[in-house]
Amino acid sequence: MSKNGQSDLTHDLILPTLLFAALGGMVWAIRGCSGFGAMNGCIFAGVTWGAGWWFIARDPSGMQSRRYASAWIILALTIGIGISGARGWMQWPSFFNGHLQTDAGKNEWVPISRAYGFLWLFIAGAPWAGIGACTLAWCGSRSPTRIWHWILRIACGVGGGYLATILFLRFPEVFLPLYKSMHAQYDVFLDFLRAGESMPKSGLANPNLARLIGDCRSAIMHLGVFLGFLLFELGRRDWKNVTLISTVGLVNGLGWSLCQNWQWASRVWPGANFNFWRCWESSGGISIGIAYGLAYYLVNRRMSEEEKALQSKPLGGGRLNLEWLGIYLILLAALGLFALVQYGLTWAPIYLAIGIGFGIAYYVLNRKTPEETPLSGNDPNIERLALYLGLLVGLGLSIRNGLKGWFNIYVGNEDYWSGVLWMYLRPITLVFLVALVAWVLLRRFPRSFQGDVFPHAYGIVWLVLITQNLIAQLVTGPPTAWNEIAFSIYYIWLFLISAVIIYHFHFVKTRCPHAMSS
Repeated sequence: MSKNGQSDLTHDLILPTLLFAALGGMVWAIRGCSGFGAMNGCIFAGVTWGAGWWFIARDPSGMQSRRYASAWIILALTIGIGISGARGWMQWPSFFNGHLQTDAGKNEWVPISRAYGFLWLFIAGAPWAGIGACTLAWCGSRSPTRIWHWILRIACGVGGGYLATILFLRFPEVFLPLYKSMHAQYDVFLDFLRAGESMPKSGLANPNLARLIGDCRSAIMHLGVFLGFLLFELGRRDWKNVTLISTVGLVNGLGWSLCQNWQWASRVWPGANFNFWRCWESSGGISIGIAYGLAYYLVNRRMSEEEKALQSKPLGGGRLNLEWLGIYLILLAALGLFALVQYGLTWAPIYLAIGIGFGIAYYVLNRKTPEETPLSGNDPNIERLALYLGLLVGLGLSIRNGLKGWFNIYVGNEDYWSGVLWMYLRPITLVFLVALVAWVLLRRFPRSFQGDVFPHAYGIVWLVLITQNLIAQLVTGPPTAWNEIAFSIYYIWLFLISAVIIYHFHFVKTRCPHAMSS
C-alpha cells in the first residue's frame, strides 16, 4: 500500500474508530451511573460523540472536503442518541441464562432458549445506535432537502414507529417470547394496552411480564422509526445516507448480541466481586463507537468534485426564502418535543418561542440581501447557532445530571437536589440561549463567508472532553469501593487515548494538512 493510502486508512478508519470506541467506553458506562440512565445518559453520550465526529471531519475553511462535517452534527447526535435512550433492556439479560423472568422478586421464571437473548439484543442495538445515525445523515444529504422532503422524511420515521406499535399489539405471537404457551399470562397486561390504558405497575401476578411487554414494545417501536427513516433515504436514492444508517444499525446490533449483557462473566469469574453490569455498559459503548468508526470510513472520506458541487448548491438560490423559514420551523418543532421532555411543559414553550423569534428575525434581516451562495451549502450563521445550541443542551444537561449523581453518592436525598439543580439550570439555560440568539443576529457573517467559521474548534472539543471526563469522575465512587476506583482509572486511560487522537488531528490540520489529503 502506498504512503498516501496508509495515511488515508489511518485518518479515515483506524484513528476515527479508535476515538469513537474510546469515547464510547466511557460515555456509555456513565449512562448507567447515578444521576444518569435512560435518555439523560444517552444525551451525555451523544454530545460527546458528536463533538468528536465534527472535529475530526471538519476543515478550517468555508468549503468542506468531507460530506458529514456540518456543525449540526453535535446537536443531531445529542438528540438522536438521546431519544434512543427512552426505553429499557433489563428483561432480556436473563434470556442468556435460559430464564424468562415472570416474578423476579419471588425468583419465578420459565425456561427459554438463549437464542431469544441474541435476537432481542440485536433488535435493541440496531436502533439504539441507528437513530443517531439517521439524524447524523440529515446533516450531509447528497442534495438540498426541500420542505416537502423534510415533511416526508419525518413522516416516514413517525409512521414507521406507529405502524410497528400497531403490529406489535395486533400480532403479539410474532413479537413476544413464548407467547403461544403463555398467552393467558401476557393477555392480562395486553388487554390494558389494547383498551388504551396504562399497564398496572403492581397488584397482578407475573409483574415481570408487564416489564417485558414494555421493553419489547419500545424496542419494536424504535426499530420502526429507524426503518422508516432508512426507507426515506432508500426512496431518495441517497446511497451514502443509506450506508451510514444501515452500517451503524447492523454493526451495533451484532455487537450488542455478541456482548450478551456480560451474562457470561459470572461463570468465567465465579468468585469475582466486580461491577459486571458497568462492564457491559462500557462494552456496549465501544460497540457503538466501532459502528460509527466503520461508517465514518465508508461514507465520510473526502468528496469528489461532483459531490462537492452538489453539496454547495443552495436551497432555492442564495437569498433566504419562505421555504428556508419553513424548514427551520419544522426542525425547531422537532427540537421543541425534545425540550418538552427535558425541560417540562412550563419552560419548553419559552425556549421554543425564542427559537421561532430567531428564525423570523433572521429571515427578515437577510431576505433582501444580495444573492450569495454559501460555499459549504450551509449558512455559517445557522451553523453557529446549531453548534452552540448543541453544546448548550448537551453539556448543560450533562452537568446537571452529573451534579445530581454526585449529590446522590456523597450527600443523599437525590430528589431534593434534583429539584434544586433544575431550579438553577432552566433559567441559566434561558439566559445563555437569549445571549446566543442575540450574538448570532448582531454579529452575522456574510452567507458567502469563506473563512473558518469556528476558529476555536480545538478549544470547543477540549471543553467537551474535559467536562465529560470530569463528570465521569464525579459519578464514579465512592473512593472506598475498589471496583469504582478501577473504573475511575479506566476512564483516565480512555481520556488519554482520545486526547492523543484529538491532538494528532489538530496538529495535522494546522501544521501539515497535506498528510490528510487524498
